[in-house]
Amino acid sequence: MSTKLRIGFVGVGGMGQMAHLSNYAVLKEECEVVALAEPRQQMARLVADRYGVSEVYGSHLELLEHASVDAIVAPQPFRNHANVIPDILRAGIPVLTEKPLSLTVREGGKMVRIGEESGTLHMIGYHKRSDPAVEYAKRVIEKWKASGSYGELQYIRITMPPGDWVGGADQPIGSDEPYPTLLLEQVPDGYTDKMTQMLDSFVNYYIHQVNMFRHLLGENYKLTFGDRRGIMLSGESDSGVTITLEMAPYHTSHEWEEQILVGFDKAMSALICLPRWHANAREE
Repeated sequence: MSTKLRIGFVGVGGMGQMAHLSNYAVLKEECEVVALAEPRQQMARLVADRYGVSEVYGSHLELLEHASVDAIVAPQPFRNHANVIPDILRAGIPVLTEKPLSLTVREGGKMVRIGEESGTLHMIGYHKRSDPAVEYAKRVIEKWKASGSYGELQYIRITMPPGDWVGGADQPIGSDEPYPTLLLEQVPDGYTDKMTQMLDSFVNYYIHQVNMFRHLLGENYKLTFGDRRGIMLSGESDSGVTITLEMAPYHTSHEWEEQILVGFDKAMSALICLPRWHANAREE
């Protein structure tokens, strides 16, 4: 009897192919991608043929009704999560999505409640937590906090100058079919179009860093300052640790030069995340 997980895909656009499907397809011993749902029929068939996927459906509802899958990967635009993820959770099928969960706390809360009520796992792709450099730095931070040898944790700074995140990855299959019409998640009450665009951009680009602060701190935090140009945010954790996020102080023409500096009273641990295919860390 096969122990491979039977995986279904809901959405096989650019990110779905590059960051997800191409990786699951090579895990021959662990899983098999058996079905995909994609409203662009021509592209769906091309992608299915390329990756050897036997079943193709026009929507996630069709896949849920007809396919036999153990789990679903749903690389959707995050403002479409509220239209897709609740159906998958209610069907009792574990699901992985891209970050972030939602644009608003309101819609995010609804999906969390549905997952809890159905007892179904919804995992969000905060893959930086699993980066070997991050795992190493997290161990160092916890060791120093426990020993007290270097004093107290007092500062975390994350700098993320945008650069080349593609890094020579294979280009996704496309078609000339129009992009599907999506009913995007509604914005918070009272938001103007400009405010909506800024919120959408911030959540999309910087949610990894927002999440990383919580991961390295091991506790929640609140923001205390944000400049009007969108360059820097500052905050303080529940125990009083200062945090700073430098969002885009400059741009590069090459690699993605993300850096995380973790400061203690008597020492610092510097974590350097290069392009997502490279990572290294050092303690000093």
